[in-house]
Amino acid sequence: MSFILVDILPLKPGHDLESAVAYFDDLKPVFERHGLRRLDRPLKASKILRGDVAADMVNLFETDDPEASLTGMREDPDYQAKTSLRDAIFDLERASIILTART
Repeated sequence: MSFILVDILPLKPGHDLESAVAYFDDLKPVFERHGLRRLDRPLKASKILRGDVAADMVNLFETDDPEASLTGMREDPDYQAKTSLRDAIFDLERASIILTART
């Protein structure tokens, strides 16, 4: 079974989609090393049609083992080295990550 992580991210004031995309492009090898495959380029959220989820960008990642992928990524030194940049760009207090399973 494969899983899709839907990563819904609001940006902090002063940051734009280009800096957010550059962050994810830089970390692509780290994600792939831990079995997370980005399904598309990061997507710009253009309008919230229903609900109260804050979003400026959305990423879709596929993995066969979400627990191993997320743990491996979180513990990876290359990922850890970028956490201050991540925290500067993204409003993680308002971010949402949804784990979905293909049926």
